[in-house]
Amino acid sequence: LNRYFEGLKYWETDEEFTKAFSLAWRFEQACREGRRRRDFVPARSGGYQGQTITGLCPYWFLKAYHMGLISENSLCRAVMEYFAREDCLAVLCKVVKGEGVKPLNRRMMHLFFGDALANEIYETGESYFAEDTWVGALIRKLYGKIVPVLVDTELRRGEAETEFSWDMRGITYICGIDYLVRILMALGRDPLGRESYYAWYYGSPKQTKRDVLSGLLKACYPGTFETGADLRTAVKGTRIREERFVEVAMYAPQWIDIIQEYLGWAGLKSGCYYFMAHMNERFDDQKKAIIARYTPLTPEELQDGAFDAAWFEEAYALLGEKNFNKLYQAAKYISDGQKHSRARKYADAASGKVELSALASKIHAKRNKDLLMSYGLVPFGQNREQDMLERYQFIEQYRKESRQFGAQRRASEGKAADIALLNLSVRAGYEDVTRLKLTMEARLIETMASLMEWTAVDDVELCLSVDEEGKSRIRCRKEDKELKSVPLRLGKHPHVLRLKEAHKNLKEQYTRARKMMEESMESGALFRASELLALLGNPVVRAILTPLVFLQGEQAGFLKTGEQLGLETPGGTSVLFKGDEELRIDHPLDLYRSGNWPLYQKHLFDQRIRQPFKQVFRELYVKLPEELGLKASRMFAGNQIQPRKTVGCLKGRRWVADYDDGLQKIYYKENIIACIYAMADWFSPGDVEAPTLEYVAFSDRKTGQRIPVKEIPVRENWRIFLQIPKKIYFIFCRTGESENLFLSRKLC
Repeated sequence: LNRYFEGLKYWETDEEFTKAFSLAWRFEQACREGRRRRDFVPARSGGYQGQTITGLCPYWFLKAYHMGLISENSLCRAVMEYFAREDCLAVLCKVVKGEGVKPLNRRMMHLFFGDALANEIYETGESYFAEDTWVGALIRKLYGKIVPVLVDTELRRGEAETEFSWDMRGITYICGIDYLVRILMALGRDPLGRESYYAWYYGSPKQTKRDVLSGLLKACYPGTFETGADLRTAVKGTRIREERFVEVAMYAPQWIDIIQEYLGWAGLKSGCYYFMAHMNERFDDQKKAIIARYTPLTPEELQDGAFDAAWFEEAYALLGEKNFNKLYQAAKYISDGQKHSRARKYADAASGKVELSALASKIHAKRNKDLLMSYGLVPFGQNREQDMLERYQFIEQYRKESRQFGAQRRASEGKAADIALLNLSVRAGYEDVTRLKLTMEARLIETMASLMEWTAVDDVELCLSVDEEGKSRIRCRKEDKELKSVPLRLGKHPHVLRLKEAHKNLKEQYTRARKMMEESMESGALFRASELLALLGNPVVRAILTPLVFLQGEQAGFLKTGEQLGLETPGGTSVLFKGDEELRIDHPLDLYRSGNWPLYQKHLFDQRIRQPFKQVFRELYVKLPEELGLKASRMFAGNQIQPRKTVGCLKGRRWVADYDDGLQKIYYKENIIACIYAMADWFSPGDVEAPTLEYVAFSDRKTGQRIPVKEIPVRENWRIFLQIPKKIYFIFCRTGESENLFLSRKLC
């Protein structure tokens, strides 16, 4: 019997359809009571959940009506009673709106039209539902006959639910200013439903009046030729407040242009999208396209917390403080929880409504990441340069303090610190955050120039010094004889305290600068010759830069200082720069490809030069031919590891332990996530034999789809593909195999 009914779906001619529909519908009517008792539970919004036994779907009733087999009354009953009413209404609305073939609607289209026809519709596109087709015309006729009646019933309701209250979830499109005004009048002074904005009221035990009306407001769209003047005419004699229209503009952005014309606010649209963009929310394609008109920042950067100061200042200037505050209040309706507070915190900081000292105190007390990211947006004081330097140090101190927490919190706070520096660089007018860091690190040493000169304190002289390796220390001498340490009796002297503070800052600067240069090598960041020349004036940074190999075009070498910057090779050949050329720190992949890697290794070994981080003696893992066709690398499969030691070493290179995916590292610029998979508990020591690695996989950060090894970007291969410290490699290699395996892979 099942095979027989399955065959009914595959009719081809009108004659075959007539027979199939007659048989299927008669059988469904005969079994209706039995199906209700056994398998089919009536849906709360009418009809039955699930598919029919015979494959009967709403489209069959459309075609039957078109062929004159059933009456219009039978067609309406099919939509309202025989099938899930909410799904049927959703299809009618989507088709009338012109969004029938959107990918998100595929499930409901298959239920409404059947699998075979739905696939054909998606191949044809929206033209299948054109007004001059019988399907498009009939769907529009059904929409006009059913939807206005249901909406009118809800607009007249009281607090109690009506028979159609739950069906309102399926009505996603109504059109016209008249509907807008009626919805707002029915709402009265009730606030908008924040849950309805996200359609989370699906799981609510009941449909309140506010929920239904808020959902209808979101589904309400202006007519093609309607203007602000039409809205002004429609609201005459009503008590709808100006603030309510501001809320509508934020809640239902399709009305922004008309409401902007009605209110006469030149910057309403810019202000609304400013709040939407800075609220840590996901954007649909339409919002992304509009937001792109106002800011060069990507949606990912905005979601992470980046701030466009120029956009804010433009919107604030156009709206004025009073109108901007109204948008400020309306922003809470378009977010769940407190996500809207980020845009409000940014606005408060950028407009100078919060004091820097009070903001710093809150950040210290609560370690709030949104407040930290807004810290650099506060207008600068009279001493702009000093103010900027203090903020830079504050943000870096926040990053340093995060070391006391677990890996995931440390990673999230580190990301917040990166965004805070980005926002500070935007506020200060730098073209990128790297330029800000370089300037601040160079300026930091200038503030300590006086402390590096011998100063008399009682019967001794003190000064701060930096050696050739960039290590700072406090020197003390008495009668031209240098002492091993500062006398204890001077421990609380003001000058000694300043020296200790400066010594601490220099140690932190060395750590920051070393990390920044290592990350710059990994990312391929470019430095101007003038910037490097200025940095070489800082003894701490100079000690980091001089042992490194730089690359300019095809020329590689060590920095050669003097009046003019240049590069010098191990063989003694030097090249001076004529202008402000751009350089980058050479990566082992570049050295490997050039064939000069052994030359630089020998030079460092012979001259006993120790680099601040691994560059010339860094490990390098290359793609193997047998891996190119795979979606994961099994280069290290079967090697045992010690989870806690592995995590401890990898966290220095920004790997994070995730409960679901194991160890992972995120590359935001390339939108790639690298994951190390192993049967291991990364959060607690195991009581059994050390686990073994399985594979390393790469996936798209946005879609989650696996990326084949051969598609990993070649330019970034050296920093994305298995950038695992050599120390870890020897931890998880079995005894006796590490050297042979290491050499056989031609890694380094």
